[in-house]
Amino acid sequence: MAVKRTTIEIDEDLLARAKQALGLETARATVEEALRQAAQRAEADFADRAERQRRLLARLPELIDTTVLSSNEMWR
Repeated sequence: MAVKRTTIEIDEDLLARAKQALGLETARATVEEALRQAAQRAEADFADRAERQRRLLARLPELIDTTVLSSNEMWR
């Protein structure tokens, strides 16, 4: 794991709320856990969307008539 030292301004009230919500003692642990949770949630959302798209694509033959789509009449 690479670690980067950085200086940022953080809303102290928000940090205190996050510490309490996450049950953590330090600002660093709180920020790292919040970032971890945000990344996991975004990755899970992406995976969920991709799975829904795969299921839809698998059903396309039931939902559309490829003969109609490939006909000249379709594109007039």
